Amino acid sequence: MSPFVKLVMLVLVANASKYADAYSRGASEEACLTMEPQHGPSPHTTPAPFSVTPQQSSIEKGGTVKVTIEAKSPRGSFQGFMFVAVNPNDSPSPQPLGHFMNNPHPARSIDCRPGQSNALTHRDAKGKDKLEFTWVAPPDFEGEIEFRCTFLRDFTTFWVQVPSSTRVQVGQPASNEKSGSEKISSSLIPLVTVFDYFVWRIWFWTPNANVNP
Repeated sequence: MSPFVKLVMLVLVANASKYADAYSRGASEEACLTMEPQHGPSPHTTPAPFSVTPQQSSIEKGGTVKVTIEAKSPRGSFQGFMFVAVNPNDSPSPQPLGHFMNNPHPARSIDCRPGQSNALTHRDAKGKDKLEFTWVAPPDFEGEIEFRCTFLRDFTTFWVQVPSSTRVQVGQPASNEKSGSEKISSSLIPLVTVFDYFVWRIWFWTPNANVNP
């Protein structure tokens, strides 16, 4: 074997090792916009055998929602993933919004700038059937949120940006401030009670006080 062939083989092995290592450790910040793996062929365009399901349809600003990603078939586990929440109306390349908390062990967070912990990916290439994440909405965002996940069945088989089954509406936070009518009603309660008391005294006691023995 010539020195040139040996050199080419060493380069190929090194590159393969680099991609395999990156695959097992999950996506990098470079994938924040496209959510495409930095390896393998083109993504599949057929319907994905995986689902993304939010457990609520609406939350408050700064509120939380749990989202499940899972295989539709018991034998269809995924080895890798990248998961984000975006504003679907912010096209063509929406930025990940909010952040994730209490991540399960198979997941680790990514900082898609300028945000922090606003994307998730896998820690290893072991098979995964179902994972549940907790997403926290931005305190200053109001509108629709769509969750998107790139699923990797193996090194060369993957589906990019699979959307959630439903979108989540992020709205105004619930206010603890009472309305004007509620304030007025509350303030009148003591007055009404005192008024009723004096009426009761006058009605029952005044006649008796005027009766001569």
